[in-house]
Amino acid sequence: MAEAIVSMVVGRLTDLLNEEAHLLQGVRAEIEQVVDKLKWMKTFLHGADSRIDEQRVRVLVAEVRDLVYDAENVVESFLLKASSTERHRTNGGLRNVVKRGVDAFDAYLYHHKFSREIKNLLAGMDNLLNCFRDYKILSTLEGQAASSSDTTPGKLKRFYSYAVVEPDFFVGFQKNLATLLPLLVDRGEDCYPVIFICGMGGLGKTTLANKMYNHSSIKSHFEAVAWVTISQKWQPRAVLQRILVSLVPEKKEETLQLEVDKLVENLLEIQQQKNCLIVLDDMWTNDAWDSIKAAFPTESSGSKLLLTSRNVDLAAHVNSKCFIHKPQLLDAEQSWELLRLKALPKADHLGSRDLKEMEKLGREMVNYCKGLPLAIVVLGGVLVTKPTFIEWEKVYYDSQSSLKRGKGLGEDYQREVMDILVWSYNVLPAQLKLCFLYLGKFREDEEIKAETLYQLWIAEGLVLSSDKSGEETMMEVAESYMGELVHKSMVQVKLENTPFSQRKFESCRLHDLMRDLSLYIAKREDYFEVINLQKLNDFHADPVVDLAYTRQVVIHSQVGEYESINDNPFHVSKANKRRLRSLLLFPCESTTRWSSWNYTETLRWNVAHFRFLRVFALEDVDIPITSVSSFLFRINPGIAVGSLVYLRYLSIKTSFLWFPSIQNLELLQTLKLEADSGAHELYFPPWMSTNILGKMGRLRHLYLPLELNGMKGKKLRFDALSKLETLEDFNTCWCEVKDLVKLTNLRKLTVHVYSYSALQVMMKYLQAISSSSASSSGSSTLSVPYVSLRVNIYNLCSRKGPDFLRKLLTSPSNLYDLRVEGYIPELLPLFEQKQQQQDIHNYIDALSSSCITTLTLSRSGLVDDPMPVLEKLPVLRTLELCVRSFSGKKMTCSATGFLQLTNLQLHQLVELREWRVEEGSMPNLSCLKISQVMKLEELPEGLKFLKNLQNVCLQDLSRDLCDKVRRANGEQGPDFYKVAHVASLDL
Repeated sequence: MAEAIVSMVVGRLTDLLNEEAHLLQGVRAEIEQVVDKLKWMKTFLHGADSRIDEQRVRVLVAEVRDLVYDAENVVESFLLKASSTERHRTNGGLRNVVKRGVDAFDAYLYHHKFSREIKNLLAGMDNLLNCFRDYKILSTLEGQAASSSDTTPGKLKRFYSYAVVEPDFFVGFQKNLATLLPLLVDRGEDCYPVIFICGMGGLGKTTLANKMYNHSSIKSHFEAVAWVTISQKWQPRAVLQRILVSLVPEKKEETLQLEVDKLVENLLEIQQQKNCLIVLDDMWTNDAWDSIKAAFPTESSGSKLLLTSRNVDLAAHVNSKCFIHKPQLLDAEQSWELLRLKALPKADHLGSRDLKEMEKLGREMVNYCKGLPLAIVVLGGVLVTKPTFIEWEKVYYDSQSSLKRGKGLGEDYQREVMDILVWSYNVLPAQLKLCFLYLGKFREDEEIKAETLYQLWIAEGLVLSSDKSGEETMMEVAESYMGELVHKSMVQVKLENTPFSQRKFESCRLHDLMRDLSLYIAKREDYFEVINLQKLNDFHADPVVDLAYTRQVVIHSQVGEYESINDNPFHVSKANKRRLRSLLLFPCESTTRWSSWNYTETLRWNVAHFRFLRVFALEDVDIPITSVSSFLFRINPGIAVGSLVYLRYLSIKTSFLWFPSIQNLELLQTLKLEADSGAHELYFPPWMSTNILGKMGRLRHLYLPLELNGMKGKKLRFDALSKLETLEDFNTCWCEVKDLVKLTNLRKLTVHVYSYSALQVMMKYLQAISSSSASSSGSSTLSVPYVSLRVNIYNLCSRKGPDFLRKLLTSPSNLYDLRVEGYIPELLPLFEQKQQQQDIHNYIDALSSSCITTLTLSRSGLVDDPMPVLEKLPVLRTLELCVRSFSGKKMTCSATGFLQLTNLQLHQLVELREWRVEEGSMPNLSCLKISQVMKLEELPEGLKFLKNLQNVCLQDLSRDLCDKVRRANGEQGPDFYKVAHVASLDL
């Protein structure tokens, strides 16, 4: 891995030379000398890696890694100093003239210090190069064969295409499916209450269970389904919550407040009332089952359990009457078929001779995988990027020298599988190696938000600007890295289904074997350290952990909301405070918040001393004013965070943070100040300048809090943030709207509007975006691909309403998400009036240019049916009519309306009695939720025509309506035929 680290540091220093050339004048030659020496040193590391078992070589490689990091730190320190000097040089005023003189002299001294440090670095490199020669380790330029891994920090060769979604490969499991499906839907007296799928990791247990879980026969048979992954780190309360939320989603908020005994009670009740299928994936131990078994009926019921586990002995412990199914390893033909589908999706360009030779090599290589699907797919992920026979032949010989022939099952077998996974990692390009390892920082089975992950990768310096293509942003380059990892089957992803989203992937996760691989390599190379506080507590481990060499630390807490841990202090050695570059602190569950007491007693650190941090994330932490003198912020919290001048990524989701020294973070790229409204608000000192963000010129992604106290009529300025790409929760009450026109690189914007004057400015801004997008001159760069607008119109004059609403609904700009809360005029007259003024024959023309894909109306007070207007929005995908948005009695969706709509929610429409859906309306609707519409008399007849409808949730409706669909005893009602085709019906 040292080879990859050197490659990435060389890439980062090269980027700095190109991007910050004006700040590095006078020292450029010295930095280039360091880069050249690092490139030369890298050529020895492949040979060193082959002898890494030798203690002296392992120490040598560790010294190389430390020296490389030191080189990066020296250059970055100089860059920060040069940036500060440059800023003072451009300021005016007598005071700043004096300051410029002091800075110039200071810079002169610092230049000499920098030169001295560079000389020390070069001398250290020469010493290490002599060690390589003394140990008889050759450079790849001195005759040794080059590595098969492309570790050159040049442009990454991309193979992944977003235009083609890779299909699911389901080879060798058809018989398993045919065996298990009838058992799941069987209600006979001798039926099995539990189906237990067991086998080794990577066998495809979860894939098989998921195939059944989503099968049409399962969806039609069971009234409610739930899927929960247990894994090795489980919390009974969190597991039971997830199950109950899945079975009764309409009671999510109530469920999250329940304690274990109430969760058990509710789960037992719902399983007796409904036929439920509950999947417990990846169950490991008897203890895990014992902690939740009280929630499952011991007597017969229509509900069933489906479990997957590596532990076959667990089956008898769960239920003596369970059906145990052990999927078999793939045979030779099935193995080749799976490899062929993955590695040769398109073989049209190959001749028959090459194809035959590649099949011969492929069959030999797939033998190493011993029929394990995960290993085969990973091998295919390597081969799919090698489209020719010559490349396959090279992989074949490389694999033969790296992997050993199989010796049977047991420990040898597991070792061989790990050998394949390690080899697949070793052949990754340098850019992808560290990105893959980084995923091991996150919890087992965690769905990692792609946007956050990309920002972390960039902040850590893992994404190289040299990999940009055309006008790509660094976020787009990071997503291309993810695409490559997906294509190589190293990572599992969930696709983003929001239209016009800036991201192709919504989230990602690692298979547990791939996570084991990541943690194994990270530990071996001392790349990062994952600390579990609950584990330290459970095993009474020494709370003083010496992380002498680790530069990246991740802390996971298993502490629940109502639990506590022992009051053991936890320290980091003083020597590591200068070494630490990344510090992530995460609670175990998204519903868990760490209390300031637990922080104080558990982590006695002073973050201000970790002054070289690049990444700092402090997630879901309550630090009230009374506690700011303890734990992290022993001094003023703003000063503590402000001293971390090397930060690229800062995420603080707390109830208290001052701004004063945040302006010192000149290198910051991502700033997340996402605090909940109400009790969790951020405070702005009254004496502070509103231009506090002005010095953060490198900021790309800014997430503001919902509330910012202490502004008192002031407004934050954003005019200096010309590189900003993401700006979320921009609030017109305390943010200067006029500055938006200066943010020419914005890609995503979310705005909350609370005044008519601010709305007028926003309308002009949206028009400017439209004009810029339509311009063919190319000189204007004011084009925001995605705008989300939340308008609160309670403070707007009603007579001004029609104009703004008509303009918003017909806006040709990139306004995709519109949420309007408050009274609005009737919709149809707005467009009829416009039609008369412009002599338009059809108001459809006025809506045809709309880009709105998500529309939410709340408290609108509409009396006339809004559907004739809304159904003409051409790309509308999600519509939510909430809380008295419509107070009429009848609503109709016409045959030609809502052609793109996929999600519809009707909530608290208290007067609605009749809803008609004509045949042909909403042909793509997949999700429908109706809640608290108590006067609705029946479901529309037209629902039976909605062939794509997958999920229907009916919550808090009249008893008569519910009985028409399904009676209290579970029998079908007279109107059930309207939704009989729906896969999931929650009633």
